[in-house]
Amino acid sequence: MKLLEVTELTKSFGGVHAVSNISFSVSAGEIVAVIGPNGAGKTTLFNLMTGVYPPTHGHIYFKGTDITSLPTHKVAALGIARTFQNLQIFNNMTVLENVMVGRHIRSRTGLLGAVFPLWPVQSEESKIVESSLEKLALTGLADKAMEPAGSLPYGQQKMLEIARAIALEPELLLLDEPAAGLNSSETRELVDIIYTLRDQGITIILVEHDMETVMEITDRLVVLNFGNKLAEGTPYEIQNNQEVITAYLGEEGF
Repeated sequence: MKLLEVTELTKSFGGVHAVSNISFSVSAGEIVAVIGPNGAGKTTLFNLMTGVYPPTHGHIYFKGTDITSLPTHKVAALGIARTFQNLQIFNNMTVLENVMVGRHIRSRTGLLGAVFPLWPVQSEESKIVESSLEKLALTGLADKAMEPAGSLPYGQQKMLEIARAIALEPELLLLDEPAAGLNSSETRELVDIIYTLRDQGITIILVEHDMETVMEITDRLVVLNFGNKLAEGTPYEIQNNQEVITAYLGEEGF
């Protein structure tokens, strides 16, 4: 089943085409990587798929529904979550509170629950806490729940962003350079987390420059270059695509 379908997607800033006529689809249960040199349009593509930018042209379909013009919060409510290339955590909140924030779209209590805490809403909050602690356990941060998020080392802050994203209970998770800045041990933990999420039914699209990790975990790759789709295929096909080798990696290859 096609979970996500992008057709002829284009985004122009003035006269510059950051993304130009991109089409691809992602099936449920896949791990797909979007790769390309810096400035290829990868993060712009993520921003289009999550409603941060409206496209200049083209369409985005999620589970058969056209979500092209939807704002970010409605895209998230449909089941698409993401992390960011630059960390977006709340440093002065606890680790647990950061994850709970990611769950707010699934909350049914709203403002009245905050104003009247004696309403039967308390049971829902306890469920949110329980669910958030489960996400922290999955990402190896359960013992850091009550610490300020800003006190975590960089690698754990990256894991916290993933925990917050999956608190949404998404069907599709977009990871923007999740391995950037991680050491080899942390990268191995990240790979294990990605496999676990996939086994739990979450489809994953990642932007990543760590080609060893990309080639290990992905089912397919979409290669961008100067805003255009250069190639699409399995890791083996991309590793042996001379256009990709020349444009993205130079003549030395993968």
